[in-house]
Amino acid sequence: MHISDGDRRFLRVLQSEGRISASELARRIGMSETSCLRRMKSLEEAGVILGYQAIVDQRQIGFSMSAIIMISTNQRTETDRKDLLSAIEGDPQIVACAGGTGNHDFIIEAVVRDIDDLSDLTLRKILALPSVTSISTSVVVKWIKRNAPLPV
Repeated sequence: MHISDGDRRFLRVLQSEGRISASELARRIGMSETSCLRRMKSLEEAGVILGYQAIVDQRQIGFSMSAIIMISTNQRTETDRKDLLSAIEGDPQIVACAGGTGNHDFIIEAVVRDIDDLSDLTLRKILALPSVTSISTSVVVKWIKRNAPLPV
């Protein structure tokens, strides 16, 4: 899908103000409300807009820590890979995961209540997976930049 300059203006506003009304969004980018709604639907159907969500303060719901965990594996079979990905996808404390290159196969972001919770996640859940050979964990002391809009 070609992204026009108008689409870019539309996406810039929508990324930073996801709850903006269609009429206000249309006013800001200079189009009719009907055209705005049609464009939003088109961008959703094309997979440019993947969804809408509230950004929640993890501390307010009991997760006082974040950790970045780098995982190295010896995925010898497709079953090993599927089991690992299933465990990662199924754990609600793992809020992001990326496959990578270099010294580690996967990089995950996890939220935990405290150091004991982090220990449980790393030792009893992640390292217990047969294909995991090692992990390296860094506790996030402070997020400097997070949930930033994409540069459209």
